[in-house]
Amino acid sequence: MILLTCSAILFLGLTSEMYPGGLSGLQLSTGTDAALTPADYFSADEYIVTPGDQIWISFPGGIPFSSSNDAVSSVFIPVGLDGVLNIPTLPPVDTNGMTLHTLQNTIAGLVSRSYRGMIVSVGLARSASFQIPVTGQVGRPGIVTVNGLSRLTETLELAGGLSSSGSSSNIIIISLEGDSTTFNLNDFFANGDLGANPLVQRESRIHVPTLLSTITVEGAIFPPLNRLENGTALANHKLIEFIPGENARDAVIRVGGTLGSADLSNCFVHRTNTDLLTEFIPFAMQGQAISVALMPGDRIVVPSLSEFINVTGEVVSKAPIPYSPGMTVNYYIGLAGGFNAVARRGSMKATLFDGERIDVELTDIVPPGATIDVPRVPVKFWEEYLVILTGVATVVIAYQSIFSN
Repeated sequence: MILLTCSAILFLGLTSEMYPGGLSGLQLSTGTDAALTPADYFSADEYIVTPGDQIWISFPGGIPFSSSNDAVSSVFIPVGLDGVLNIPTLPPVDTNGMTLHTLQNTIAGLVSRSYRGMIVSVGLARSASFQIPVTGQVGRPGIVTVNGLSRLTETLELAGGLSSSGSSSNIIIISLEGDSTTFNLNDFFANGDLGANPLVQRESRIHVPTLLSTITVEGAIFPPLNRLENGTALANHKLIEFIPGENARDAVIRVGGTLGSADLSNCFVHRTNTDLLTEFIPFAMQGQAISVALMPGDRIVVPSLSEFINVTGEVVSKAPIPYSPGMTVNYYIGLAGGFNAVARRGSMKATLFDGERIDVELTDIVPPGATIDVPRVPVKFWEEYLVILTGVATVVIAYQSIFSN
């Protein structure tokens, strides 16, 4: 009977039964090599053993090639730079291209044949570091240092993350032999599919191509965004990659989901057709309603239930106006009845939800909770008198016209 730690998901390769002295007794490197912690989970069938890795072997009843007679003894053996694992008194094991699961079975078989009835456990104590190039649409293209436990997402993060023009659905990993495989990270983000976020391999290359088309998701989405860019208030919106076959509901989930203030039943897709006709297609984020299949350039809007824009100053009707994601200052002034006769159409101010006051133009997008203030046209003293005299003259003329008859 051979005891192996070769389950589909390997927890450190160690348990209290395999190592009664406890995990704290392991002296592992904390440098660039990856020292395993209890938080690390990985598949023994997925992990490829690489030169510099450290393998542990646990021998119940004492290590046969040493003087130790402990109840359970463990050794830590590094994989050589040539990929060969040399275990004393056993034939060398060429690990090149071997998964951890295969290595576990190989070592267990060698021990069983050499020491009849010997039961051993085998696992990974430390993963060696190596360098791979990352090219294409990332923040910092170049060489990054990773280890055998680094996944695609972590490697891209070391390279500065995906740029705004980088495709997350067509990331290419090229092996040493020149074979290329495409991965869609969106399957990992949306569904937790580890197959879409593989462990990186030594001597491979990663390339992030340019995305071909985009969509916009805006409104009451998570995480909330209310910030300034070049003095202009930005609405909560995200430009993301268009994925063929994706529907509006799934796209909202992909960007992070909705806020508690979202109006889940009155979402819509704003689409401009090839003939420049505008279309508003409603959909719901809840219930069994069928969502909308997306097209490149679509704008998905998730409205809020109770958010308003206040318009004050020189407008016809001062009143709170329901917030509409992505709409401009001009839109809200229009709903307030437009400018009155003494409104100054420049030098408008907006007070944001956090109290900060900024300059805005008619074409600026404002975030929810903002207050737009339309100033009055500055009037000189003689203009005020002219208005008064004109009013008096009008009254006198009207009086004379009435009583002259």
